[in-house]
Amino acid sequence: MGNFENFLTLENLKNAKPYLVPYIFTQNYFNILKAKMENKRLSENERYYYNHFIKKKLHGMLELLDITHAINGKEFIRKGRLRKAVSLIKKYSRKHKNMKVLISGSFLYSEKYNDIDIFVISRYNKEDYRKGRVHVNYVPKEIEETLFFKSISAISVANFKSAKEQIKEEIKLDDILHLYELITLLIMQKDDYVQELRDLILRAEYASNKVVLNSMQLKVITEKIIRNKNPVKIINKYLITKVISSYNVSVLKRVLNKFIEKNSIPEKGRKMYESWRIYNQTYTEALEVVA
Repeated sequence: MGNFENFLTLENLKNAKPYLVPYIFTQNYFNILKAKMENKRLSENERYYYNHFIKKKLHGMLELLDITHAINGKEFIRKGRLRKAVSLIKKYSRKHKNMKVLISGSFLYSEKYNDIDIFVISRYNKEDYRKGRVHVNYVPKEIEETLFFKSISAISVANFKSAKEQIKEEIKLDDILHLYELITLLIMQKDDYVQELRDLILRAEYASNKVVLNSMQLKVITEKIIRNKNPVKIINKYLITKVISSYNVSVLKRVLNKFIEKNSIPEKGRKMYESWRIYNQTYTEALEVVA
């Protein structure tokens, strides 16, 4: 499908039907377009009508309205950056023909930034690359149904309109606790943990409140925690608050006790790791709240 078709969604098509039929499309043409968007197989006659009539009308409508990009979270995007982002979208859309291209990240809303993150949705596995400050990331089509994509696309410029698809990820308590333990260990080892912390906050907020934080919100929360003199203590309290409001008591007791048991058996001949004591103290406090 060409880039102009990326601005069409089934939901918009349904809402626009009273204005399209019979003024622009016949009912038959409308049905063919709907079938095409649903990825249904078209007959030879239907393909002919689509390619020679329907497609050209759609292309003409978008050219008439000068629709070449879609903007989300425009109120957060700096004006100068918006112009440059639109220019980059056009450039990389030509480079990656018929692919969905999206720009997101601090380049759009922060005074200072490191990279310009460009995401290209591709059916093929390709290696990411950098050109100057531009970082091109190839991602699979399935990413559009993920929490990560919903977050980065909330403030973005793209050559397509994001469909309002439901997030299909299941945010399991086990995964949140594993991520929490990794972050705590990285802090104690004085390693970088920014990306892991952003991931934890994104998942915890969605599990707790069904809220998808955008990349700007994640950046603000993450930086506040990192600047704190005792980030481990802040993260511990944050984790307790979020998990007890996200899962029922039976799940909390089962999973938290499983992790406490896991972290209570040191390897043969070794003492218990200090990080294990921190984990278990956090999990015990959470259990005390729900007891």
